[in-house]
Amino acid sequence: MARRSFLRACGGSAALLLPLLRDIEARADGAGAPLRFLVIHKPLGVQWARWRPAATTTTTSFTLPACSAAFEPLRSKMVLIDGVNIVGGAGSAEGGVVALMTGQTALGKIGQQDWCAGGASIDQILLARSPMLGGPTTTARTAFGSLQLAADVRADRDEVAPRVLSYLDPLPGQADISRARQPLYPETQPIAVFNRLFGGALPPGTSAADAARLLAHKLSVVDFMRSDLARLRTLVPASEKVRLDAHADAIQKLEATIRASLPIGPGGTCAVPAVPPTFNPTVPPRGPNTTLNTTLAGLDYYTPNEPANHPHQAVGRAHLALIKAAFACDLTRVATFSWAAGTSWVLFPGPFDGAPLPNDVPAATHHNMADSGDAATNPWLANVDTFYARETAQALQELDAQVDSDGNSLLDNTVAAYVSEGSQMPGHGQTDIPFAVFGGKNTRIQGGKFLKVTGGPLSSVADGTTTGNRPTNDVWLALAPVFGVELAGLGAASQFTGPLAGLAG
Repeated sequence: MARRSFLRACGGSAALLLPLLRDIEARADGAGAPLRFLVIHKPLGVQWARWRPAATTTTTSFTLPACSAAFEPLRSKMVLIDGVNIVGGAGSAEGGVVALMTGQTALGKIGQQDWCAGGASIDQILLARSPMLGGPTTTARTAFGSLQLAADVRADRDEVAPRVLSYLDPLPGQADISRARQPLYPETQPIAVFNRLFGGALPPGTSAADAARLLAHKLSVVDFMRSDLARLRTLVPASEKVRLDAHADAIQKLEATIRASLPIGPGGTCAVPAVPPTFNPTVPPRGPNTTLNTTLAGLDYYTPNEPANHPHQAVGRAHLALIKAAFACDLTRVATFSWAAGTSWVLFPGPFDGAPLPNDVPAATHHNMADSGDAATNPWLANVDTFYARETAQALQELDAQVDSDGNSLLDNTVAAYVSEGSQMPGHGQTDIPFAVFGGKNTRIQGGKFLKVTGGPLSSVADGTTTGNRPTNDVWLALAPVFGVELAGLGAASQFTGPLAGLAG
C-alpha cells in the first residue's frame, strides 16, 4: 500500500503525518525546507513623513522614521520600497484593494464602490503555478492550499472589494459581474481556523499519559507500514530489494521525525499553537455613520470603559500565530492576512498612545479620521499606523525565531509583503504606496535596503517634485521568479513595466 494513500485514509489522527513524510522525502532528494508566501495588509495608507526614510536614492544606510521604526530588528531581511503606484484602483480604497492584489483590470463595479476583480490575486496566481508552493498541480500539494484570514472586515458598506484580498480567476461566460468574480472570503474567527487546521490533534495541556497514547497511535501507522513491507518482501522479486530497502529507510526516518516533531510536546519544528479564545464581535459598528453598515461584524481596538482590553489586537495576534504554525507544520505555504478592510471601521480610542483626537473626541473609526482632512488628526493616524507596524513586526520576528525543518528560521524561507491600498492620509491617493518586503537567506530577497524607485513611466508629486514611479505589479513580477514562476506581464499594458530590479536576486 502506498504510504501517502494509507496516511490519507487515516483521517484526522494522521493529519500532520503527510507533511512530515513529504518533508522527509524532499530532504532525501536533497531539497531544503519549502518556501512560503505571505501578504499582510494594513488599511488606509500611512503618513509619508513618518513612514519612509529621508534618503533620496536607493541605499543601505537609512534611518526608519516613527511609523516604520518597529521593523528595525528585521532590517537585514527587509526591502522598504518607495515609488510604486497602484494602477487601476479607481482612486478608492475599495478599488485599490482589488487592483493591488490582482494587478488586473476590474470587471466593473456594483453600486457605489464594489469593484469586481477581473483576475486571480497574486497569492492564487503563485499557488497555481509554482512547483514550490504546494498548489493543486504540484506533487508537493499541501493539506490546505492557502489561508485567507482577517482581523476585521467592517467597511462602509457590505461590499466585497474592501474586505477581500484573495480571488480566483473570474468564471467565464457570466454576464453578471458579481457572479463572475470569485472572492475567497477571509475567516475572522481564530478558533474556526484552529479547528480547521488542528482539529485532529490534541490541544496544548494534554496530559503525559494522553500524549503517550496519541504518540503510540500515530506510531502504529509506522508499525503497519513495517508489517506491510515485510509482506511485500515475500511477494516481489529480488530485483526490487533496493527499492524495498529504501522504503524501509524512509519508514525509519518517518518514525524518528514523528518522535521529534509530533506536536504534542516541546521541541521539533511543528507544534500545535495555543487554542485561541472565541471573540465576540461588535454589530453594528460604533461611531459616526453607523447607518451605512449594520451587517458586518468586527472587533474594536478597545472595549469602552475597559481601556486595557484590546480585542482587535488580540484577534490579529491569534491569526498571525496560526499562520506561523501552519507554515511550520507545512499545512500550507500561502496565506493572506488583513488587519482591517480598506475602509476600516475599527474603533480606536482618543487619545491613542498619547495622541488625542480633535475636540477631545473619546474614540473614532480609522476610516472616518483618515478621510477627515483635518491636519490635527495626523498624529493620531500616525499612532494607528505605528500600532499596525509594531504588531506586524512582532509577528515577523516570531517567524524569524521559529526553527524550520532545515534548521534555518521560517523567515529565511518566507517572502512576506506588508502593504496598503492607499498612500498618504488623509485621502485615498494611490501614488507612492507603502510597500515593504521581507525574506531571509533562502528567498533571494536583497535585504537591508531602502529601494527608491526612479525612472518609471508614472508621475508622482509626493513632495512638490515629479519623479518616475513604477506600478505595484512590478513588485509582484520581481517576486514571482523566487517561486519558480516566470510571468510575462500582469494586467493591462499600463499596469506593469517589468520586474522591479534590486528587490530579489
